[in-house]
Amino acid sequence: MPAVLESAESPGQEAAGRLAVRGVTKRFGAQVALDDATLDIEPGTIHAVAGENGAGKSTLIKIITGVHQPDAGEVFVDGESVALRTPREARDRGIGWTHQHVDAIPAVTVRENLFLTIGYPTRLGRIDWAEVDRRARRYLERVGLDVDPKTRLGDLSPAAQHMVAFARLLLQDPQIFILDEPTATLGEADSDKLLQLIAEHRDAGATVVFVTHRLEEILRVADVITVLRDGKVTGTVPREGLSRGELVELLGGSSDQVHKDPPKAATGVPRLSVSNLSAIPSDRSASFTIGEGEVVGLAGLVGSGRTTLAKLLAGMATPAGGTIAVDGRDVSLRRYRDALDHGIVLVPEDRAAALVPDFGIAENISLGHVDRYARGGIVLNRGREQSAADELSSRLRIKGSMGAKAVRYLSGGNQQKVLLARALNLDPRVLILDEPTGGIDLHTKEYIYSLVRQLAGEGMSILFISSDLEELPLVSDRVLVFRKGRITAELPGDCSRSTIVARLFDEE
Repeated sequence: MPAVLESAESPGQEAAGRLAVRGVTKRFGAQVALDDATLDIEPGTIHAVAGENGAGKSTLIKIITGVHQPDAGEVFVDGESVALRTPREARDRGIGWTHQHVDAIPAVTVRENLFLTIGYPTRLGRIDWAEVDRRARRYLERVGLDVDPKTRLGDLSPAAQHMVAFARLLLQDPQIFILDEPTATLGEADSDKLLQLIAEHRDAGATVVFVTHRLEEILRVADVITVLRDGKVTGTVPREGLSRGELVELLGGSSDQVHKDPPKAATGVPRLSVSNLSAIPSDRSASFTIGEGEVVGLAGLVGSGRTTLAKLLAGMATPAGGTIAVDGRDVSLRRYRDALDHGIVLVPEDRAAALVPDFGIAENISLGHVDRYARGGIVLNRGREQSAADELSSRLRIKGSMGAKAVRYLSGGNQQKVLLARALNLDPRVLILDEPTGGIDLHTKEYIYSLVRQLAGEGMSILFISSDLEELPLVSDRVLVFRKGRITAELPGDCSRSTIVARLFDEE
């Protein structure tokens, strides 16, 4: 284990580095979100801040960016103690940031979103739209987007919207970058481009605070890593020479791999058979099988059609051609209920859209199967609903006040567990998981990996769709590579990330 870097000075002493926090504490009622947090962030470095959900990362970012003010402690910029009371004051100090969820207005154009925070260039007292478009195109090109600035932002893919948000950040020309899960919605190619841009700005002298749950990204670009746990800084270490296993241990996880039994030899009829399935009339179609108790990983770049495939299998989109069979019998999946009737359940990528944020845990778990808890199909039996939710919540280790707490107040990891509990409540035989570990902490990821293998051991068939190429070999018996609507390669479950990447970018 590498040595922890020397502790920073105490509050009140001169702060080193471009950005520093000294003894920062922040409470929300009785909850202590940050507890005497102290760290220095040097100029020209990428400083990763890591920790599980609820560790205090978001609170730290909001204090640095002027959204929250600390109850105790100080923030220093270039050695000067500053009171950042608003985000504008943070920007005036050269601090710029992006959030995990795009902070933009989908109903207006790309160019309007780019200039939201800095104002428009003018000429003779009027907005100079020619100059707006010239600058917009320059910064869109820098992030690899070939988009007309007059395009409505909401018409772009989520990944493209995220790259627009990063282009807006570059347009602000900050000296301190605060990046919260910047690649969470991006595929491999866009993530690589963004990480390259971040490294280029570091090399040009910018200071970068990088928050991510993706361990391979930390090991790839970070210079220094600070770990937060329960609001406290538990250690700061140099990244150089740090192994993945050591990083996992720093974060409080297990460096052991997920236990995978040897894949069972295929016998009899597959649980799920997909033949020549396509979303539009095309010669590009998908064919594959999933056996009983098998976990099949699916790797695909953004735009490959992987989420469309999940929706076709879940009856949420209508196929243009092909067949789907369950246990050897062709099924017609015209709507979501058809898929449920055949035991196919989807846990979608966008958990915010799948949950009802003001409902409690029990109510969200029972959605889709409320009739199970209704007397005579009319009067809801809250006791039965709550009992079933409590049992699933206990099994999935959901942390939260059963029934009373709205799910909007749960961490991302616990929200994801609520969605998984809802899926299990529907008694699936085929479970489709679309990006099940996106934006969640290491401990919850490890739990989900173990749960997936446990469910497979009980006979469930699972399609595990992920853009995190490190995790696919951890959980999968086989890995399918999906490109432009079809399967282009099948790899063994013990394949490496580099092998998956190579097949993703193979020339056809």
